[in-house]
Amino acid sequence: MKQEMIKRIKKGGDQRGCLNLLREELQHLVLQELERKGAFKDLCFLGGTALRILFGLDRFSEDLDFSTSRHSKKFDIAPLSKSIHQGLLGYGFENQITKLKTKNNVQSFFISFLPFKEIKIGFPVDQKLAIKLEVDTHPPAGADETVSPVSGVRLYKIRHYTLPSLFAGKMHALLYRRYTKGRDLYDFLWYTSKSVPINKTMIENAAAQSQKKDISFTVKSLRAELLKRLESIDFKQAKNDVGPFVKDEASLSLFEFELFKNAVERVGFEVA
Repeated sequence: MKQEMIKRIKKGGDQRGCLNLLREELQHLVLQELERKGAFKDLCFLGGTALRILFGLDRFSEDLDFSTSRHSKKFDIAPLSKSIHQGLLGYGFENQITKLKTKNNVQSFFISFLPFKEIKIGFPVDQKLAIKLEVDTHPPAGADETVSPVSGVRLYKIRHYTLPSLFAGKMHALLYRRYTKGRDLYDFLWYTSKSVPINKTMIENAAAQSQKKDISFTVKSLRAELLKRLESIDFKQAKNDVGPFVKDEASLSLFEFELFKNAVERVGFEVA
């Protein structure tokens, strides 16, 4: 299995491309191990990695983000971290679990790997590749869940949020994250290019949860709030953030205010 993975990873070309493909292959292994352990009875996959693996987003991603499912009664990440560690060892991948912690309603840990020496494209001998796995155990209400098949090293299935609910989560991050993340902006353009509507209930609940007050959006007010946020963004800095994760650097030319301003006009809510 490792040799087949190495063949796929080498298609990345340069060191950065191969590192992105290596991370994605390992993400698939972790997700498959989660499914094998029955974790998706309790978890829903979300975030940028979910958007890439499930829906074909054309940028790479670093972390594995989840929320507890509405079907989950109680969740503890510690036993899961041990299972993943042992499962990956069984596949022949040396790994280390670090920074296992719970902060407020978020449980997380890092899985650290040494890049494969067999790739031979200049990875430093002692360079580690870390994937953070994070679970929100008190997600905003209103997300719609579904289960989809995924093709990784083998075919497996994942419980995840639907696209309108994923967009609601991304919109919340774009509006209220304390710092600018270029990957949020890139994903926003992807959603609007696909005319994905937003789960209104979820974005309002997410905003109310983080801002500690009731919030209600109309399409007009959401667009106005978004435009105000975009006017404050340093697009050069945002472009530098997302640059290492895009396949084609030409896509970085998208980072212009006028293009985002036009994309705001495509923002709308899911029809009930």
